Amino acid sequence: MPPFPLPGWTSDLVLFSDWRHLILAVFGTILLVLLMIWWSQQTQHWFRIAIGTFLLALLLAIGSYYLFVVPAHGAGCDGLCPGWRGYPLPFARVELDGSDTIAPLDFMLNLLMLWLLWMGAATFWYLASIGVRWWARSWRGRLVFIVVLVLLPWALLPRILNPPQPMPGGEDLRLAVNARRSAEFTYRITGLWVQRLALEDIRHSQPNAAVAPLRQVTDNEVCLKGYTYFYLPWRRYRIALDQSGVTAQSLTEVPLDGSCWSQ
Repeated sequence: MPPFPLPGWTSDLVLFSDWRHLILAVFGTILLVLLMIWWSQQTQHWFRIAIGTFLLALLLAIGSYYLFVVPAHGAGCDGLCPGWRGYPLPFARVELDGSDTIAPLDFMLNLLMLWLLWMGAATFWYLASIGVRWWARSWRGRLVFIVVLVLLPWALLPRILNPPQPMPGGEDLRLAVNARRSAEFTYRITGLWVQRLALEDIRHSQPNAAVAPLRQVTDNEVCLKGYTYFYLPWRRYRIALDQSGVTAQSLTEVPLDGSCWSQ
């Protein structure tokens, strides 16, 4: 339940948003309109830019449903908690049985944020192209511009922003931090290909009786998902920690699909 829930009649339309997100949507819409007005003063092709960025935002919003998935998990939960899909804002709840429930208004808010992101990026690229005198550059200079200011920032976003993941506290947070440090410094997972590790789930050496383990657990185990360039899921890893939760015992690479614990 969001901390500032919307009226009850929106329960079939909203799962994650509250009044703060509604205020964010209002300011985002105002900023989006102002950007369109600015573009209309710069070029007669402003409508194509608006539609093009909207279609890109729609493509990313749909793609985030498949790429950014936090399954039902026990990290920070007494038993199991539902997961979610979508990024930068969640818009589909992953139920305990693996089924999904999509909230239309949450999806629209996510789409609005992505549209605003693309419009802002297009504005930055336009102003930067004026600053470097794009029309006077050779094809090599234009290629450098595209790589440095267009492709590279998107590719390296995982190093700047965290992917979606559970946010545990207490003992689960300690296990997650120790597992991530072991993955980065002991097993050296991150580097050229894996840009960021995100927590997916945690299982304790003596799991909660409400969670029927798929196999015998003798160590604390942490499941991490690795993201490569452009926020693409690359690998998933299961790290076993000793019963104190400090020392890594083993690392197992598991497929991206299915449960992290069933492999």
